Amino acid sequence: MQHHILRLLLPAALLLLMATPSLASGFDTSPGTAHHSAIELQFAEFSKNWIDKIDRSFTSRIGNITFETNSRGYVGRYMQVDRDSVSWSVKQTTNSPPTYIGLLEYTEWTYESVAPTREGAAQGPFVVVHGRKVTEIFQYKANRWLE
Repeated sequence: MQHHILRLLLPAALLLLMATPSLASGFDTSPGTAHHSAIELQFAEFSKNWIDKIDRSFTSRIGNITFETNSRGYVGRYMQVDRDSVSWSVKQTTNSPPTYIGLLEYTEWTYESVAPTREGAAQGPFVVVHGRKVTEIFQYKANRWLE
């Protein structure tokens, strides 16, 4: 879990150390870099919390595997966000007043396990059967990121 948090926070922390914003952050070189970096740090934390919320919202998830039967036997299934796939960026959309959007990209995976019994399907092994790339856009308004 710490690795994933570091993966989200490291780019923003590096931006704080630079004199000018990174091109990858979507900012033009301009005054106000410290403000931009604070907004990026807020979005890094917002993104981590948003991904946690998504993982908890899946009907079938680790800790709540769903089961069905078919001609192959029992199928156990769950969904999860691939934490290693998470990337984000912040872009300034206007200068006066400065407004920002945050882009959050990640992959959702569906895992399945098939076995002759429900208990066997619950034990796994689980393999990826479907993936979906997701891009979400968030607005920064009134000093916070909006859901």
